[in-house]
Amino acid sequence: MKDKQVLVVDDHPITRKFLTKVLEQLSVKKVLEAGNGVEALKILAQEEVSLILLDLTMPVMGGIELLQNLKADATLKLIPVVMVTAAAEQHRVDEALALGADGCLIKPIAKQPLSEVISRFIL
Repeated sequence: MKDKQVLVVDDHPITRKFLTKVLEQLSVKKVLEAGNGVEALKILAQEEVSLILLDLTMPVMGGIELLQNLKADATLKLIPVVMVTAAAEQHRVDEALALGADGCLIKPIAKQPLSEVISRFIL
């Protein structure tokens, strides 16, 4: 995984830092962070990533809107996207999966499920 980059998109800095720490422990080369969809699109215009961990609920541009933007772009639609959300948002998870999300992690996220996602998408 030494050449793989993961983009974590979440408006909560503590969640981003936690995910970054766990990803680094799982030998992800570089973890990029964005606080909303607009920031994520700016990063994606400059960086190649192998996986996006995307929060559903964020200000400015939320997860569903960003996912729609990603899936409408010929290059970005190829990047696996795993939604990160609270269990109470199941209807929104279903919407994201219908739009092309590749999976979902439920907060609070434990290391094992995150490890399984990394193994599935970028090993």
